[in-house]
Amino acid sequence: MYNKQFKNGIYLAIAIWLLDMLCLYLAGRFSCNDYVYWGAVIIPTIAVVTITYLQNHDLKDLGFYPKHLKQDGIVMCCVLVIELLIGFYLFHMSWEYAIHRWLYYIFWIALQEELVYRGFIQSHLFLPRINRKASYLIGAAMFAASHIPYQMQIRPWDALFTVQICITFLWHLAYCWIIEKRDNICIPLAIHVATDFLGVI
Repeated sequence: MYNKQFKNGIYLAIAIWLLDMLCLYLAGRFSCNDYVYWGAVIIPTIAVVTITYLQNHDLKDLGFYPKHLKQDGIVMCCVLVIELLIGFYLFHMSWEYAIHRWLYYIFWIALQEELVYRGFIQSHLFLPRINRKASYLIGAAMFAASHIPYQMQIRPWDALFTVQICITFLWHLAYCWIIEKRDNICIPLAIHVATDFLGVI
């Protein structure tokens, strides 16, 4: 999945990152307004899907490459169901709350971030003049920084938040390593939901 090099890739990656940062800032600034919050979250996803198709590419370039997709898709679904059951039985969530939060973290957090950051931005950072390892580090820094505009408006910047930003940086590298091996975002998506839904950080 990360074997292609896209024309003007670095500029598109930066543009989408800045758009996402702006949308996340607006989501935090107007978090009490559901229309602004939900709209801000979905705009970057719509943008990357649109650009992908305008480039005459398809969803496989956003993380759904056919190789291992069936096997990893089955594993992902099983893991997601296990996470829901853990939330209900071990974390003692009500079914209504658990399902609501589970779906929220799948479709509005994890899927969006996997498509935008691992699917689009990271894949557009690979250029001949940029070392491959440096491309991953740049992508990790962009992903970690993307959590600042929203979080800084709803919580203080304390030591815990600094640690979480650093962990987010490492998670990006881990997700990309899995994608390098499996050529799709299924397993990273399942892990991503676990870290958010079950608070495994």
